[in-house]
Amino acid sequence: MRPVAGWELHARSGRAVLVRGTEREIDPARLRLPDALVAALHEWAHVAQEVGERGSADTAAELVTRRGRQLAARLAAETGGRIGYVDPVSGELDHVGRSRSAHAVQLRGAPLAPVPPTPWGPGLVVSAIIGAIVVVTLVVVTLGLADVSGVLATVVNLAVAAGFAPSIWLGSRIPVWRWVAYGTAAGIVAAWIALLLSLLG
Repeated sequence: MRPVAGWELHARSGRAVLVRGTEREIDPARLRLPDALVAALHEWAHVAQEVGERGSADTAAELVTRRGRQLAARLAAETGGRIGYVDPVSGELDHVGRSRSAHAVQLRGAPLAPVPPTPWGPGLVVSAIIGAIVVVTLVVVTLGLADVSGVLATVVNLAVAAGFAPSIWLGSRIPVWRWVAYGTAAGIVAAWIALLLSLLG
């Protein structure tokens, strides 16, 4: 776990690197950053190297500087800390973002930073409401179809479960939508149990 304070963004040999004091260089790809941001950082460093080698016009150098500051600001926003930006054209150091002592940039594979507490109360209420809606809907529809054909009712139940499965799987990974996904999954299971009990009774 490495603190944000003191890190500087450099463009070296066509690659974007983070350096702090006399420590070794760290590739941004090793940090918990979006892949698009890492790719943009390396692309900027590559262009900065070409501009430096060719001695391009002031306009190109200004674009490299401006793009570097934008990326440093995005990096500071992602990490929630202050990043030093070393201009590859002038060599000047500029600080971007705000200092944050309580948090840290972390390497891939390291434990995640402190996460806000899980809202169990509101989340379970949402899951219960969604589950109740799913149970009532499936039971009513299935019992109505069962009067026509038991096979049709079974097929419809399986089709509903198969149709919801991808959404439940994807939704369970999203903080807000996971409660809806949990409620839907629980509702389908509860509806099947209720229908089996009604058949036995």
